[in-house]
Amino acid sequence: MSLAGSVTLQVGADETPMRVFFSNLGCKLNQAELEALAREFDAAGYSIAPSLHEADLHIVNTCTVTRSAARDSRKLARRGRHANPRMRTVLTGCYVAQDPERAAALAGVDLVVGNGEKNALLAKVEAAFGPAHRDPAAVPVPYVPLDFGNARALVKVEDGCNMRCAFCIIPRTRGRQRSRALEAVVREVDGLAGGGYQEVVVTGVQISAYRDGEAGLFELLTALLERTPIPRLRLTSIAPWRFDPRLLDLVATGRLCRHFHFSLQSGCDATLARMRRPYGIEGFRRLVAKVRRRVPGVAITTDVIVGFPGETDEEFEAGLRVIEELEFARIHAFPYSPRPGTEAACLPHAVPEPVRKARMQRLLAVARGSRDAFRRTHLGREVEVLWEARRDGRWHGTSDNYLPVAATCRRDLRRALTPARVRAIHGGRLLAELSETPALHGGPV
Repeated sequence: MSLAGSVTLQVGADETPMRVFFSNLGCKLNQAELEALAREFDAAGYSIAPSLHEADLHIVNTCTVTRSAARDSRKLARRGRHANPRMRTVLTGCYVAQDPERAAALAGVDLVVGNGEKNALLAKVEAAFGPAHRDPAAVPVPYVPLDFGNARALVKVEDGCNMRCAFCIIPRTRGRQRSRALEAVVREVDGLAGGGYQEVVVTGVQISAYRDGEAGLFELLTALLERTPIPRLRLTSIAPWRFDPRLLDLVATGRLCRHFHFSLQSGCDATLARMRRPYGIEGFRRLVAKVRRRVPGVAITTDVIVGFPGETDEEFEAGLRVIEELEFARIHAFPYSPRPGTEAACLPHAVPEPVRKARMQRLLAVARGSRDAFRRTHLGREVEVLWEARRDGRWHGTSDNYLPVAATCRRDLRRALTPARVRAIHGGRLLAELSETPALHGGPV
């Protein structure tokens, strides 16, 4: 995913405009950070530009969670210079944190900003390339939706992780767990709601570990629901071993989405133990059953790693049966990728690549089956949809329980929140029907 933005910078005495393009790789946390940076640029008098090819400065928020993500980060870093020989490129993010010397040595990279300094990126850009030449008549409006193709805003409430999962590089690239002040999050969400956003996604590395004094995630969400007018809140990944059952009470407000993402990683206890995951399959089963009893129509999604070192055929088969049994609404499946600096990178009994690929295909088939089964249960039902974009003559959006929905409507539904009744399923997407003049909750700005 990429974000685009232009900025007028002054280089020396020359006030020639320098335009900036933002690119993002990786998780929703990366996306939240880059959107916050872009809003900061916008509030400081910067404006939106259309494409990388029209930019002079390229800011890349990198990822290194897998080997392919690191490779894509390097490719993206070089892309700016190919688009424009005079392009300046700034790298930040997790790839930079893992290997800063290699990041700085990449061809075409002019500035590297570490994860710990990301909040000061604008100042560092201006220090490196000259102070901004801004329109004195510009009025900063920090929370109005920018044209990045997103109908929802992502808000970081926490960063870092104190876990030591054997496969994960994140504690090394993002450091120890730390949380934002509750009041700061409330102010940001209130501003986003006032700016026209209908949904905010609460994100972080371990949002279930959020802590500001005596306030945890439940208290934070309660404050957001009571003190801001945001119509819809969505949570990113929740640690299954730290799930607060009081969160289920908040779903009854109709504003916390019926969607919980619990990272399973493996359906086999032996594999989970090697991964150093602090839970077992029976506890995970009980959690899923409890959530489904309390929240009808809830979408439970997950992550699964295939081919972790030492995973035998028997362990894979046992895990696959569990994954099939749990009937996830969506599964993010990926083959194990060794990351230097993690415990798993040194584990014996690596699973051969052809075996990993074959297991991936079987897991993906199970994932498609459970995904399609969940979607079929919504035929004839009404869902609340946040409409995001118009393509091929239809409006496309996402329901509160994370279903892709499409409908035809003469009205401009961009960023509108409306009910819609599901009439059919085509190409994995729910086809819905709504009135020609629906009651819009909020709507375009």
